[in-house]
Amino acid sequence: MVQAACSRPGSLIPSAVSGDLRGALMEEVDDSVVVFSFEDGWRIVELLTKFDYQREGGLMGNCVGMFYDGPHTIYSLRNSLNEPRANILLVGREVTEVAGRYNTAPKPKYTKRVKRFLAERGYTVAPTAFLITELRSRNLERRQNETRRYGAG
Repeated sequence: MVQAACSRPGSLIPSAVSGDLRGALMEEVDDSVVVFSFEDGWRIVELLTKFDYQREGGLMGNCVGMFYDGPHTIYSLRNSLNEPRANILLVGREVTEVAGRYNTAPKPKYTKRVKRFLAERGYTVAPTAFLITELRSRNLERRQNETRRYGAG
């Protein structure tokens, strides 16, 4: 069985899949539901099934699939070709994280769309929701520098 970038057993689509194959796999089974539409064909969808979560994680190169059984709701910003561009993680009505591919900060043009959706829906946004991926990256970089400087122990 193929594993996603997060190496979670049971993941169905590897992050290395690209191009037409990636699109074909994405369209093959899509139970997600459109919850918001932009005028230019972009949309926000809610992931519903375990397969939706696993596929999203594979396409985005993250571990979204791990959140299926939890108290979370995951929304996906999709372009007009239905390709994911950002993930929005909610606990209840609070947005706790917004991330782009490979858990990086989403591009500003994607952030603008996500913020519009969240504002129009009246969600509460945690102060670090758009910064959490950057904060994690900085913390990892700091730890790596300390390890190089002082050793592993």
